[in-house]
Amino acid sequence: MKNSTRWIIGGGATVALLAGGGGVALAVNADNGDDRPDVALTGDVLEQASEAALAHLDGGQVTDTEVGDEEGQYEVEVTLEDGTEVDVHLDEDFTVLGDERDDDGAGEESDDADEQVAGPDRDLAAAAATEAAGGGTATEVEIADEATGYEVEVRLDDGTFVEVTLDGDFTVTAVENDDD
Repeated sequence: MKNSTRWIIGGGATVALLAGGGGVALAVNADNGDDRPDVALTGDVLEQASEAALAHLDGGQVTDTEVGDEEGQYEVEVTLEDGTEVDVHLDEDFTVLGDERDDDGAGEESDDADEQVAGPDRDLAAAAATEAAGGGTATEVEIADEATGYEVEVRLDDGTFVEVTLDGDFTVTAVENDDD
């Protein structure tokens, strides 16, 4: 009888510890929204959010999107013609709540910022990268770290990302999963 009582008490204590530990993990996760993976916008939502952000900024290039960010229902990152990046925050009705410009200022590069590509080179690199990835949307086109080509982030139709590396002639040199 004493052994049975020990097993029951021990089992109850284990369940209590597991339940308490799970509650702590949930509380920690709920307090820190940055632990959630970014989810990119797709389909009609992507189109409506992009239109609202570009209208708000009078143009630019949509380079990234996110659903459920901390400042609103949707976030659309736009790169302006001068290279400035702006995050536009929207509510669930695609009404602009505000925008946040990068801290570097127009045309200035921070030490850890990648140089964005614009114009015809961006279009050529994006087309080559999306073809190599088997479809999707090019969300970022940057000068490669070695400055001898391009790195293109492609969002696939399933919401995952791949990074496509191209040489200076827009020839694909690598396609890799991008966990960023």
